[in-house]
Amino acid sequence: MEPGTRVSLEFPEAGTCVAVVVSLSDASVVLDLLDPLPEADVHAGAPLEMFMPRNDGIFYWACAMSGEPRNERAEVELLGPPVFVQRRVAHRVEAGVQAEVRRAHASRRGKAHQMRVVDLSRGGMKIEGGFQVSTGDTLEVSFEAGDTVAIACRVVMAYPLGEGKWAAHLCFLEGQREALEVVDTFIARRIKKLS
Repeated sequence: MEPGTRVSLEFPEAGTCVAVVVSLSDASVVLDLLDPLPEADVHAGAPLEMFMPRNDGIFYWACAMSGEPRNERAEVELLGPPVFVQRRVAHRVEAGVQAEVRRAHASRRGKAHQMRVVDLSRGGMKIEGGFQVSTGDTLEVSFEAGDTVAIACRVVMAYPLGEGKWAAHLCFLEGQREALEVVDTFIARRIKKLS
């Protein structure tokens, strides 16, 4: 990370925004905010996560606000070293299918939101749309893949795309063999078409 790097800030239960690194030291980062902060109590000590996407994966840091943001500038304290999440190594295929996405809490399911499955692999998927989710959320994603499939996922990373749109990278949860078989068949058909 260096001055000029674009990062995403995610506030638990509040939302995300995009920022650019102005300066950094071993323990803190000064940022210019490109989006307004979520409408929540963003005070000194408020927890957040900072993400920096790279071609081979995503770095993220646990952070806390160092003080009140002023004039579209904020400072965050780094609470530890970065964690690197490698991008999916399984073969990815473009999906381009509509999906219903809902949060899942134990035995309850939330309201369905329309999103688009952008790409798909044997380990997860990327979705985009107007539904804002947060890192760590558990989702149920239903879409047409030859058969209609409903698959449980965890949000690995989420960030704003602008104009009210959001993107999220999801990993599939274990223990749903039938749903994963439908996904595998869909991927195999897509790969065969491309070859």
